[in-house]
Amino acid sequence: MGVMVRMVIVLAFLVVPMTAFAQGKIGIINLDDALSNSSQGKSALSGLKTKFESREKALAAQGEDLKKMQDELQKKSVALSQDAMKSKAADFENKARKYIEDRNKLQQEEQQAQQSVLQPLLSRLQKIVTEYASKNGYTVILEARSVPYYDPSMDVTAAIQAQFDKSK
Repeated sequence: MGVMVRMVIVLAFLVVPMTAFAQGKIGIINLDDALSNSSQGKSALSGLKTKFESREKALAAQGEDLKKMQDELQKKSVALSQDAMKSKAADFENKARKYIEDRNKLQQEEQQAQQSVLQPLLSRLQKIVTEYASKNGYTVILEARSVPYYDPSMDVTAAIQAQFDKSK
């Protein structure tokens, strides 16, 4: 009998929080959309794009040159002497290695710049989300990516984005 009473008590403790949670108000937000569609987010992302655009174009051209070089090597591999082929292959490998290094370096710089520019905006957005939730009686606001399905009426992205645009 004592075991049965303990089981009922444990179940009661498990069910009560679920019931309380189920009665709360839940919202869904897409943080990426809220940030990237806000005026400050658009400005920050545009500045980042402009900053790296010329280097990305140069890197793309470098990649195209490598493709042409590889095609040429394949076409001429039969006609070239072994020494000439080795020389051209070594040249291709050096240029390919430099391309990979340049691409990795650019990606790293872009990530660091994005982090430094967007992190302060994300911190402000998080404060706006917290204020919005408490002001509007939300128990929890979840990130849309973590929820497989939700009723679109639960989406608070636009409202929070509007609050974010109003704040400075």
